Amino acid sequence: MRFIAMVFAAGLLACSAHAQFGRVERSQGEIAYERAIAGQAEQREQRADAIKACSQNDFEACFTLGEYYRRGVGGLQDYEESATAHRKACSGGNAQGCAGLAYLFNDGKGVEVNHAQARLYYKKACDLDEISGCAGYGNLLYIGKGGARQVDEGTKYLRNACNQEYDWACQRIIDLGAFDPEDDTWERLKEWKTRNF
Repeated sequence: MRFIAMVFAAGLLACSAHAQFGRVERSQGEIAYERAIAGQAEQREQRADAIKACSQNDFEACFTLGEYYRRGVGGLQDYEESATAHRKACSGGNAQGCAGLAYLFNDGKGVEVNHAQARLYYKKACDLDEISGCAGYGNLLYIGKGGARQVDEGTKYLRNACNQEYDWACQRIIDLGAFDPEDDTWERLKEWKTRNF
C-alpha cells in the first residue's frame, strides 16, 4: 500500500513539475490559424479605416479601399465597390485610382468592358505620372483597343515605362516584338529577361 502511495505521489510531482516547467506545444496549423484570425481582424480594421477616410475625401484612402475591394482584403471581394472607390480616387486626382479604374474597365470587373474608357483612364493616370498607367495606355494604343491602333505611339509609351524599370512594360515589349535591336533599350530587355527567367 505504501508503495502504491509513493508511486502515486511521484506521479503527481512529475505531472506538477511538467505542468510548471514544461511547455505546452501548439501545432504549426494552430499557430497559422491564430495568425490568420489576427490578420483578418487587422485587415477588417484597415478596410473600415479606409472607408471612413475615403468618405472624408482622402483620395489615397479611396484608392486603397478600391484595392481592398478588388482583392477581397478585409472582407468580401466586390468589384462594383472597387470601381466606385477607384472612380472617386481618380476624380480627386489620385493617379493610382485612375489606373485601377482603367484596369477594371479593361477587364470588365464591376463595370461593363469598355476599352475606350480604359484607354482614357490609363492616359489620365499616365498624365498624373503613374507609370502603370503609361504602360497600360501604351499597350492599348499598340494593340488598338479602345480606339485607333497607334503602334509607334504605343511603343513609345511602353519603352518609356520600361526605361523607368516597370517590368510589365518590358515584358510586354518583348511579347509584342516592339523593340529595335539597334536601340540600347533592347540590351536592357535582354538583361532583364536573363535575370527573370
